[in-house]
Amino acid sequence: MSADAFDHFADVPKADMMRVIVALATEMHALQDRLSALEAILAAQGIDLAPLDAPVEAAALEPARKARVTAFVDRVFGRLLPDGA
Repeated sequence: MSADAFDHFADVPKADMMRVIVALATEMHALQDRLSALEAILAAQGIDLAPLDAPVEAAALEPARKARVTAFVDRVFGRLLPDGA
């Protein structure tokens, strides 16, 4: 890191950072597991999965998706709050 680069996490204790990393890893594992199961179920039904790779609109444009993004950020970064929510 260069001398002029700002360290956004200088004041965050390592234990808090580890809680965030573990929370992200947990979220990723759960999502990958569910996605794999869902894709297997859909493929077994003969459903074409190619549309899943199509571009989608930004979450900010859809209220339900924006709410899910907000909930995800709250779950993960809530680990940085004093009570470790």
